[in-house]
Amino acid sequence: MKANDLLDMIGETDDSIIEEAKQRKKLFAPRWSKWATIAACLCLVVAVAIPSISHRQPESPNEMDGPASLIVNSTTYIISSHLAVTDELPEGFAKAGEAAVGGFESCSYFTNPDVPEWIYVYQEVSTDGTVDATGTLNRTEPHGAYVRYVDERIRGKDLVCYNGEYYISMWSADYYGNNPDVSSEYYNKMESTYGIRIEGEALDGFVSAGIAEFSGHDTIPSGTLVSNESASEVYVNFNDPDIILVFARWCTAPVGEKGETNHSGYNVYIHYDCPLAP
Repeated sequence: MKANDLLDMIGETDDSIIEEAKQRKKLFAPRWSKWATIAACLCLVVAVAIPSISHRQPESPNEMDGPASLIVNSTTYIISSHLAVTDELPEGFAKAGEAAVGGFESCSYFTNPDVPEWIYVYQEVSTDGTVDATGTLNRTEPHGAYVRYVDERIRGKDLVCYNGEYYISMWSADYYGNNPDVSSEYYNKMESTYGIRIEGEALDGFVSAGIAEFSGHDTIPSGTLVSNESASEVYVNFNDPDIILVFARWCTAPVGEKGETNHSGYNVYIHYDCPLAP
């Protein structure tokens, strides 16, 4: 799907969002390959582009400076990067109030005390959130739907729970800002020791712990071996509890070359004190 087609489907954005995507590209350029950065920018655009069914208020050029969000009980919730859309309000959620969301006023939002990391907002969308065989979002007529918003502390975080201990992908771990996932010292130490991704065979001393159960996107995995990113094989080293390896496949398209190159290896996950762990 072309970017313009995607924007037509789920709404409009503004120049400030594009600029933020460019800045994030600059920030992560040393660690991300070109294809991964482009994917992240596209994900950002998707996340901010769904309009509310409430009356749109005039906005200033700087009104929106990031993904659509709302604050409830001092917690910031940001629209899911997985475009979670449902026509029916999930069981256990009930209306908790109204709030201004993404430049719109009086949006109804719904909470569930058993799932405090999620909030649903009723908005107008032109997709049901599913994709076809080519990975293209399926179009629908504009309609009201419930859109998932996620606690900012876990949004976009790839997590694995192994024997009750939490690990976070170095791709998704933040080590800067007011609420970093890990300290910059710890992150830099692990990056210099293992890197962010390992191509080829697993490191010496690592053995398979099995296939992680997939708990679903935007979830906080819990159990013996559970992942919120995918059902992938996990490798552990009993002499090094600070790290696990998760099998991955990826492709690269170097600038100036035609086609893509397929790769396989492992993403590095490091020990993480998950703030919302059950």
